[in-house]
Amino acid sequence: MKEYKVEYSKESKEDLIRIKQYIKYNLQEPETANRLISKIKKSIKSLTSNPEIYTVIDDDIIRKLEIRKQIVDNYIVFYRIKNENIEIVRIMYGRRNWMILL
Repeated sequence: MKEYKVEYSKESKEDLIRIKQYIKYNLQEPETANRLISKIKKSIKSLTSNPEIYTVIDDDIIRKLEIRKQIVDNYIVFYRIKNENIEIVRIMYGRRNWMILL
């Protein structure tokens, strides 16, 4: 079975940092922050064997970019498949207006 390589965009790396900092400092839950980040990364790693498990987002503009979404708790991992790679585009809180932020 083919294994894909995961690549994080600059924005997605910043998203992970912001998520962790918000939960750790604003909500005063450092353990919860660590567990969530681990869960998100583990979920992303699971894509390496079958990235097509999630379909392309059904929106005219986003469909052209071939962006898919994976839901992890209250967060959404946006990614696209490029050759042998999975590009993590953004990681956002699910209640944000992510359609405009992508």
